[in-house]
Amino acid sequence: MSQLVEFIGNHPFLVSLFLVVLFLFLHTLYKEQSKAFQNVNIDQMTRLVNQQNAQVVDVRPKEAYAEGHIVNAINMPLADIIAGKAKLDKLKKKPVVVYCQMGKSSAQASKNLTEAGVESVFNLQGGINSWITEKLPLSKA
Repeated sequence: MSQLVEFIGNHPFLVSLFLVVLFLFLHTLYKEQSKAFQNVNIDQMTRLVNQQNAQVVDVRPKEAYAEGHIVNAINMPLADIIAGKAKLDKLKKKPVVVYCQMGKSSAQASKNLTEAGVESVFNLQGGINSWITEKLPLSKA
């Protein structure tokens, strides 16, 4: 114990740095656990769609959606979700997987959907870019 006190006295910068890193780690861990939605990868998303009949929601603008989207996804632009214009009644009781281009905007949309009363919301990590990277099919209908 006395060696610990001596180390702290001799290395205040290292101890301070350690405490800052520890705080940031715990803060990030708490923040991740307190999210109202979960991040999922492509495999988990596929299981949600196939086993729990999850609805896939594309939050990109209509033009990006028209260029190509995940099969059976509905387009609900982020701006509409934030403004409260999106019709969410059909989504409130079923699992919803949200994606955007890279996974950042869909995290915001997931938060808003949760606050609007959608019970089970999942955010696709990496967005449609991860889908394309895996060479999975897109629909242009």
